[in-house]
Amino acid sequence: MHDPKLTHQERKLLEGIEAGLRSDESLSRKLHTFGHAHAGAGGAWGVVGRHRLGWCAAGLGATCVALFVLAVASTSTVPLWLFSAVWVVTAVCLMRLGMLAVRRRAREAGRASGAESDGPQAREGGSPTEG
Repeated sequence: MHDPKLTHQERKLLEGIEAGLRSDESLSRKLHTFGHAHAGAGGAWGVVGRHRLGWCAAGLGATCVALFVLAVASTSTVPLWLFSAVWVVTAVCLMRLGMLAVRRRAREAGRASGAESDGPQAREGGSPTEG
């Protein structure tokens, strides 16, 4: 398809609308996080997934402790093997939680540094039209 040409007045009007939308912080936040909380297993985890993973790791940790106590008290090797299997799954869950926390903090740090300055011109004190 061809790109329709806009008049000067239409371009100015469109630029004003876009500037208003860019300055709306709540809209920007909603659009940035749109779909993260409801994403499936292949998508982003969101808050619900992090909490579910945290509860799962806590439950697995308690199970590890119980199986370890049972393995020490018993002469059978079955509780020891069960403990080792549950411990591996717990370690994987904890590593995943750590990776999610690091990624979230890096994303928040990126947003904070982006909010402090709007680009190199804001840091240098100049305007984009200066030569």
